[in-house]
Amino acid sequence: MSLSRARLDAGVCATCGQLHEANGTHLYDYHQQVDEDLMCLICLQPLVGPVDTTCGHTFCGRCIHNYLALQQRCPIDRNALTIAQCQPSSILVRRLLDKLLVVCPNVDYCEEVLTRCELEAHLLHRCRGAVTRCIKSSLGCTFQGPRSALQSHLWECPYRDQNAGQMEFMFCWISKNPVTEGEVSTIEVQRQEGETLGISVVGGCDTPLVCTVIQEVFPDGAVAHDERLMAGDQILEVNGEDLTQATHHQAVAILAQFFPVCRLTVYRERAEENRPIEKEGEEYCSPFPFQSISMFIQNGPGVYILTLIRGSLAELDGRLKMDDRVLEINGQDVSYGTQEQAAALIVASPARVQFVVARRSRPQTPDIIRSATGDSCGGDSGGSKYSVFSHSSDLEKPISPLCFVCHEKIVTIHKEASESLGVSIAGGLGSQRGDTPIYITNINPVGCVGRTNVLKKGDVLLSINSDNLLHLSHPDSVRQIRKSSEAKVLALRVYDARETSQGDQNFVPSWIYWLQMPTACRIVKTITLLRSPTGSLGFSIVGGMDCSHGNLPIFVKSVVPDTPAAKDRRLKCGDVLLSVNDQSLRSVAHSAAVAVLKLADGAITLSVVSWPGTVV
Repeated sequence: MSLSRARLDAGVCATCGQLHEANGTHLYDYHQQVDEDLMCLICLQPLVGPVDTTCGHTFCGRCIHNYLALQQRCPIDRNALTIAQCQPSSILVRRLLDKLLVVCPNVDYCEEVLTRCELEAHLLHRCRGAVTRCIKSSLGCTFQGPRSALQSHLWECPYRDQNAGQMEFMFCWISKNPVTEGEVSTIEVQRQEGETLGISVVGGCDTPLVCTVIQEVFPDGAVAHDERLMAGDQILEVNGEDLTQATHHQAVAILAQFFPVCRLTVYRERAEENRPIEKEGEEYCSPFPFQSISMFIQNGPGVYILTLIRGSLAELDGRLKMDDRVLEINGQDVSYGTQEQAAALIVASPARVQFVVARRSRPQTPDIIRSATGDSCGGDSGGSKYSVFSHSSDLEKPISPLCFVCHEKIVTIHKEASESLGVSIAGGLGSQRGDTPIYITNINPVGCVGRTNVLKKGDVLLSINSDNLLHLSHPDSVRQIRKSSEAKVLALRVYDARETSQGDQNFVPSWIYWLQMPTACRIVKTITLLRSPTGSLGFSIVGGMDCSHGNLPIFVKSVVPDTPAAKDRRLKCGDVLLSVNDQSLRSVAHSAAVAVLKLADGAITLSVVSWPGTVV
């Protein structure tokens, strides 16, 4: 029996994927020889969870804990020693250990070589050899095997079609993992042959939103039938494919792949209404003045939390942790900043500090850090709030696709009086996907437009023979085009879009396509919201003239469930926020946009441009 086959019937450690005692040190298969200075002198293996003794020796945390439970002396110099005299090793040592290359233990199915700190997330979400059970196990299916065999098993599962009866339906419903607010959840969505997920998405690592977010759930897709996901959920992984580092188009391509069972790892922000109303001196309003916050920051590259001063505001708040990497402070990017820059931003904050951090101890788990005072100053209370995912500091930031714009051109076409243009169009005010300009979805290659080869699918029609097509409904646009087509010479004013498609299928625009539209094509809508009793509006924002991607608009990153914005249903993830109560947000810094939202009282009127997300 192979090693991996034997592992199927035994409990393995979720962190290292190896068999060891419950309180034993994690075991790893190292890809290269490890420096002897990084070895534990008890287990003679590379250090895991290293701790330093007062006598200057370093051991694995579990090794020394188990050793001192038997005799309270240092294993090396035999000096008296207790567990209380052992402290975590320096961040430098732990980061060196995290970077050690290890081989996936599921060698029969997976040949992955990765850093040690990434192994746990790999085994949980991506490894083809990780042991899993059938999603019909609650009905009696006994299948247990590697993840790579699950898809083929589902086609042969004897319980595959047992969903018709009421009892089976109840079991299937109970067996579904819920999506929990404020936590990372992994669910499996079943799909029929040819069925789409039935969602639209916005965002990507190449956009200000950074992550991939569901904008809309359509009623006839697999996600709607599953009934667990909703607009605003962030998608972290799809069938083991990491989306936290995927561009928008890469994420769409991954989501569009067909699997009978789609395994999704998602994150849903917590609704502010679930918290008590915040009052002076209670849990979320700290009685400590801002000046009591104190921490040491290490320059890395990057800025890291080295420790928290006992009794300080940050330590009492409890959300910042040792080794957190600070990516932003009050909207300012410090991912490659210095200790002096970070300290200056903290000192300059008059009342609260908002941190965006990446936490390696929970790979690919979002951490929402609002303000150091604990006051909900994020988008839920009219300000800014982020979900941040661990990522490699060595990766270069991708070029934003938003720096490209469409170019206007005039096209003259000669035709017979009875001849049609030979194009199909979509869009317009009140169209199925919202208010958009008119764009070409298909071109008849033998029609008068197709023969000239001067237009392509995806081009936006602005006017025809001086008759404006902007801001018309789809039926009105069709009538206008047919009326103008009676002439023998047509002058078409179009925007030459960068996005198109080949083949006979109709062109379907992506969210990125719409973001590149010029100002003249924008259709602004007005939304009025009232704050909740907790002061929440229910959305978070990103972007601004100081954004890491350049001078960009203010975007709605997420809409939190059960908040005023979510209940109103008009504000969507990916929307561009133009003004608040007639105060313009064009060409403002992120912190300025936050201040405008926080100071707005009463009925808050938002001017918004809403572009449809990409359908998958």
